[in-house]
Amino acid sequence: MIDDLPIFERSPINEQTENEDKEIWQPSWHCFCCQDTGLIYRHLVELIIPNFDPNRDRIPVCQGCNKFDNYHLKEYGVLDLRFDLYICKKLDAIARDGWKKTTEQQFEKYRNQLAIATGQIAQDHSLAVANRTSNDEREVQQRKAEVEAISPQEWKAMNESYLVGKKDE
Repeated sequence: MIDDLPIFERSPINEQTENEDKEIWQPSWHCFCCQDTGLIYRHLVELIIPNFDPNRDRIPVCQGCNKFDNYHLKEYGVLDLRFDLYICKKLDAIARDGWKKTTEQQFEKYRNQLAIATGQIAQDHSLAVANRTSNDEREVQQRKAEVEAISPQEWKAMNESYLVGKKDE
């Protein structure tokens, strides 16, 4: 039954943005308490009303941006107007702080991913062997010590015999 279904390719709404570099999204709203909807978000409401039930309690509205007027529900008595401007501004500050922490965590996550990818690319393109065994490391250190032990006179003699050539040839 599932085998009979066709397979579609993705169909992005805006193909230009699909190919562009992504940035951490920035919100366009002014009030973080309600995100310019007028309705205070539940996680913020529960800071003040711990056992808040959105199905049974009045709707808490934001007094900070006055967007709740768009709902024309004032006359029905379903809006909770106890959240005054001071409380809404405090909730706004809490939400802004949460947003700041979230973007910092995203930035750190992307920075760590970039560091891992950069390290992998550097290791893939490196000519040096990075994963030496202890025996390989010991052998490299021994050769290094032998080269460092050669005196300047011996270097000059080796230069004349190997690189410059012997005088009698």
